[in-house]
Amino acid sequence: MGVGDEKSRSSGPNPVTYLGEGLVVKTAFLAWIDYHRRSDLLAQHLGATTYFIQHGAPGGLIKTAIRYLVQAWRSWRVLSKDRPDIVFVQNPPIFCVVVAALYAKRYGAEYVIDSHTGAFLSPKWRWSLRLHRLLSSGALATIVHNTAQEQIVKPWGCRYLVMGFTPGRYPPGDTYDLDGNFCVAVISSFRDDEPLGEVFGAAALMPDVRFYITGDATRIQASLAARKPDNVLLTGYLSYDRYVGLLRGVDAMVVLTTGDHQLLMGGFEAVSLGKPLIVSDWPLLRTYFHQGTVYVTNTAEGISEGIRQAQRDLPVLQQAILALSAELHTEWEGAIAQLRCLLEAPKAKADGGKPEKLQP
Repeated sequence: MGVGDEKSRSSGPNPVTYLGEGLVVKTAFLAWIDYHRRSDLLAQHLGATTYFIQHGAPGGLIKTAIRYLVQAWRSWRVLSKDRPDIVFVQNPPIFCVVVAALYAKRYGAEYVIDSHTGAFLSPKWRWSLRLHRLLSSGALATIVHNTAQEQIVKPWGCRYLVMGFTPGRYPPGDTYDLDGNFCVAVISSFRDDEPLGEVFGAAALMPDVRFYITGDATRIQASLAARKPDNVLLTGYLSYDRYVGLLRGVDAMVVLTTGDHQLLMGGFEAVSLGKPLIVSDWPLLRTYFHQGTVYVTNTAEGISEGIRQAQRDLPVLQQAILALSAELHTEWEGAIAQLRCLLEAPKAKADGGKPEKLQP
């Protein structure tokens, strides 16, 4: 992106959040990333403008410093122009939160930190936990994604909310022509924590199953691409309607990670679309996706056995994932209502009201 090419998305011509008793706040969601589906969904639910701001590609220390300085400048520019009452800010990187906090102090606004797993566990960002704690103490709230992260922020004495599942409004999608008696969509970003080599190995063990691996296929390593079995299709980048059409058409969805303590957006999509889910066998994922789900080891044999189980138990899994969807939607309604209560407090105070005291 060139200077001035910030990506913004709006839920309407005047993005605002309407609260109780006639209260209205102007909200924005800021993230230093090209795009993030969960952030976009949360912004939609809150009626917020989203600003995805990214400059250049990752590099060495000097290049990274320049990237962050440019992104900070662009962020300050759009915030000071838009003047939101409340800024939701994605973490990491922690420097994005610093910009939001400085904006809030300068313009009498509030900020909410949406902290992802990397903010707590990534070696790249673990050093920033003390700064994270300090910024959380000044934030309206800190959003964490699971109970493991909750245990980290709970002693901080800040307001926090646990919000994992974020429902989406999915269109019917464009029909995606599928070829196979049993088809699975493997949700991928071609990151290092995705065991795609093992997925290829599983596909080789079950040539009757068709694997559709989503994501930008140009990012796959040449050595891995050379091992791709014939029953694996790399879909490449798909339009959103084509992507949803693919997910609606397959029999099950496969979402794998070699990292613990991660809630996966692909898992949320499976729940929202009512598709049986095959995930890596981590304690957090077992706790969260506890119905309609098959848990597998990240090996070719484990993945193939899990897919075979999904084939055998498909009707049961289809009913169970719908039950899980209903459960998680109920939890979401409670969490979003609590978040709206947090948003109402500073606005009510500014308008002369007496906000209810909020506890973590």
